[in-house]
Amino acid sequence: MPTGYTAPIKDGITFEQYALGCARAFGALILMRDDPADAPIPERFEPSDYNRKALEDARAELARLDAMSLVDAASAAESAYVAEVDRCNERRREYIDLRNKYNAMLAQVVKWEPPTPDHVNYKQFMIDQIRESIDWDCNEKYITEPERLTGSQWLAKQITEARRMVAYHEKAYAEEVERTNDRNAWIRALRDSLLSV
Repeated sequence: MPTGYTAPIKDGITFEQYALGCARAFGALILMRDDPADAPIPERFEPSDYNRKALEDARAELARLDAMSLVDAASAAESAYVAEVDRCNERRREYIDLRNKYNAMLAQVVKWEPPTPDHVNYKQFMIDQIRESIDWDCNEKYITEPERLTGSQWLAKQITEARRMVAYHEKAYAEEVERTNDRNAWIRALRDSLLSV
């Protein structure tokens, strides 16, 4: 039975076409593995611009924070605090709603009579699954109450985070460029080697 790689051989493809098709299963072209078999392999790849754009955004945010007055920081700190309190309260409501749904289902499972002795373990499994889900999905101990910060505290924290994001995206973009250069070198070497066959 032919594979996705060997099926085109019956149609008389060339060695180069076969080799390039198989190359989709390897590092440089792995992102093309799910593309149609006849999708052309580009001469060169370009790095994703996600981290480059995120870096620009992080730098802009850092500049905005560096220029922020303490009065504006105090206002932003209060807004952030109120938003976080609202988020925690919403999460608690979601946990209560989910716990109620789990408990309603648990009551039905407990009430259900297994039709045979072979179903007793199945019933216990259903009960255990719900109880574990309640423990994990409805546990309010993971909700941390927000801390009310002064404007200067909030601003310092935000600047630290913005600097961290700048550093992260600088590194991630440099790594993306390096990976892309490696992919391009790999495909260039493959194409050059196919010319000699």
